Amino acid sequence: MITVRRKFYIFWILGLALLLSPMTVVNAAPPEIKSITVVMDDNYPPYSFRNSQGELQGITLDQWKLFEEKTGIKVKITGMTWNKAYESMMKGEFDVIDTISFSATRAKIFDYSNAYATIDVPIFFQKNISGITDVNSLQGFTVAVKKGDNSIDVLKANGITNLEEYDTAEAIVQAAKDHKAVVFVLGKPPAQYYLYKLGIQDNFNYSSSVLYSSEFFRAIKKGHSGFLPAINDGFAQISLSEYQAIDKKWFGLTSTPFYEKPVYRVLILISAAVFLLALLLFIWNRTLQRMVKQKTSELWNALSARKQVEAEIRQLNAELERRVLDRTAQLEDLNSELEESNALLEEEIVKREKVEEDIQDLNDELEDKIKIRTSQLDELNAVLAQQNALWRESQRVAHMGSYVTNLETREWECSPELHQILGIDETYPHTLEGWTGIVHPDWQDQLSTYLLLVEKTQQRFDYEYKIIRVDDGEERWVHELGKIELDHQVNSVRLLGMIQDVTDRKRYEEKIVYLSFHDQLTGLYNRRFFEEELKRLDVARNYPLTLVMADVNGLKLINDSFGHAVGDELLINVAEVLRKGCRGDDIIARLGGDEFSILLPNTDAVETEQILERIYALAGKEKVGSIDLSISFGYETKRYETEDIPELLKKAEDFMYKRKLFEGPSMRGKTIQTIIKTLHEKNKREEQHSYRVSALCQSMGEALGLLEGEVQELKSVGLLHDIGKIAIDEEILNKPGKLTNTEWKEIKRHPEIGYRILSTVNGMSEMAEYVLAHHERWDGLGYPKGLKGEELPLQPRIIAIADAYDAMTSSRSYRDALTDEIAIAELQKNAGIQFDPELVKIFIDKVVSNHKAERYPSIH
Repeated sequence: MITVRRKFYIFWILGLALLLSPMTVVNAAPPEIKSITVVMDDNYPPYSFRNSQGELQGITLDQWKLFEEKTGIKVKITGMTWNKAYESMMKGEFDVIDTISFSATRAKIFDYSNAYATIDVPIFFQKNISGITDVNSLQGFTVAVKKGDNSIDVLKANGITNLEEYDTAEAIVQAAKDHKAVVFVLGKPPAQYYLYKLGIQDNFNYSSSVLYSSEFFRAIKKGHSGFLPAINDGFAQISLSEYQAIDKKWFGLTSTPFYEKPVYRVLILISAAVFLLALLLFIWNRTLQRMVKQKTSELWNALSARKQVEAEIRQLNAELERRVLDRTAQLEDLNSELEESNALLEEEIVKREKVEEDIQDLNDELEDKIKIRTSQLDELNAVLAQQNALWRESQRVAHMGSYVTNLETREWECSPELHQILGIDETYPHTLEGWTGIVHPDWQDQLSTYLLLVEKTQQRFDYEYKIIRVDDGEERWVHELGKIELDHQVNSVRLLGMIQDVTDRKRYEEKIVYLSFHDQLTGLYNRRFFEEELKRLDVARNYPLTLVMADVNGLKLINDSFGHAVGDELLINVAEVLRKGCRGDDIIARLGGDEFSILLPNTDAVETEQILERIYALAGKEKVGSIDLSISFGYETKRYETEDIPELLKKAEDFMYKRKLFEGPSMRGKTIQTIIKTLHEKNKREEQHSYRVSALCQSMGEALGLLEGEVQELKSVGLLHDIGKIAIDEEILNKPGKLTNTEWKEIKRHPEIGYRILSTVNGMSEMAEYVLAHHERWDGLGYPKGLKGEELPLQPRIIAIADAYDAMTSSRSYRDALTDEIAIAELQKNAGIQFDPELVKIFIDKVVSNHKAERYPSIH
């Protein structure tokens, strides 16, 4: 009996132990986790990808950093291609795999954390391919996919087996750019990022319906699920605002990814415009060089012609001198004859009576000869005077004067033209000291040295130098040509020469040189000079060498709205701010369009930030009209000779574009406000009209039962519908009479101008489309696209009715306001022609009646 009872007790004790054992396991505390190793895809922007230095970054990295701060658990993250990451996780080399999506097959291997992101996976295809709408339309195509991706299973499940696998998302898009892949399946965020990065976003479309949507998880291999509670609890400690801050950092100021923003497309277009402008500048520079060569050739030809004229004049002078000598000798001979005749007469005085008649005849003959000789001499003197006058005139026209210098006394004489060139008169001392007082001080030593060399070598004098005119103190450039005259002992006795004023030519040459290295609009250095200076300064003594890239925010919007003259004034002000903010030795250049660059030798990052802060402060004080100056900067510093300059440029530009993503939208928003304010200042009638149309649109939206957000959007579009008139001439807007055809064509441009202005602003792309279409008609005869019927969105159909009603019921410069009855009759007459007939009926029944009640309240 005791034995049986003992067995009974033993049985119950064992049973109780078995019951308590699983409870102990279930209630046991999870193991303490001090560190976690994580592997993820390193090519899935913006969730995880590498920057230009190869460092891993992205949304998931920032979330893990917060997890580490919240929990104190050390996290070691490794990034690799997705296929390798998956294989490494399967081998047990890591505790957690991130950026993984769910599938039934994987669920047998992994335990999943809570989902933290939803990814749409559409089909991407080249624009010239039509008919691809869903997975069934992929039959016959080779589809590019990422190795190990869920899309492979989805495609195969739908019968698509002709697949080309690539290691990374970037490799797929690169293959698309190289025309190796025309269709690919990839998550929307990385696909659009690399399409924009590689500049082929306009070459590809994606299906309107997604192939599938998946969620991102963090997964633990089954059997190691002790990590899962710690992971879920740790990420639950991160607040919603902290998650939103991370998303804002990587997606931009709105929830829209930065690569889908209109500004990104605008930046691509601006880059293309900058490239085309640089190409045009290069062509213009080449043309200018050819013009300089041609002008130089013409100058040399003119100089050769002048030398030829000088030689001819010298030849004429020599001939004239020879003839004078001949005539003088003849006169001397004649005088000798006369003397001999007189002697004969004295000797034969006794025979005078006999030969008196003969002597008289002889005298007559001599007088005739003297008259002939005198006449010939007069003619020769006239020729000489004419040649001298021609010589003086040629000197005057050529701004040239001649001189003679006695090399023994150092005294000189010169022509009147040289007096004018030197700014002196006859009273000025024509001595060595007097000449020294005319030569520019910077050139006196050089000219003296050259003159000594000419005397020593007895060579020709050919020299250009500067003088200071005596009478007005003006600095002038002169070109002196001279020749040493020798005596019989071959000693230098005189310097004969001419001096020409070549100031205009020198200034023209200096201007050509200046323009070849400077930007014509701002006066800063141009791209050519910048590239040469970058090569020159890239030496060890200038390290650290910092390169700053700068871009003017909103220039295209300002040009479209206020005109290129205002845009040019803005660029000039930006250039002046950069000059004031930089140091004297810094190199500032305008590379083209709205792009500037600064070279800072011997400047590190701290000094660079100080310079940029100074520029920001100066820019904040400047305005062009009512427009603020906004500049985005990026910079990179070279510290070692092994660093590559092109890579330095790329890093600085990437840094600048990253800043521009945050600073540009704010600038555009301010500019939109300025445009509205300026338009209303130009035309008060437009301001009142815009507010009335806005109120009518709001009433119409409420009558249609639209959502609150849609009503507010419709109200805003009504206020902005005529914003494009900012670019229309004020005289046309305020013209009291009928517009001409040319003026009417100018007015009809305002919907397109308004579209361009609003489409540059984040969140206004749809409103821009409504503004573009607010002058379209129900019958398709409107402008600018000629849309018809239901092709028109609802909002522009409403704006068209409200705009027409307010125009008819408001006073104009050329007519009085129409009555409501006439306006309603006109709307009914054009229903189904100009306006949506259903909307016209609702507008008359529900909006106009309320509008009348507000204007004419009941006396009761």
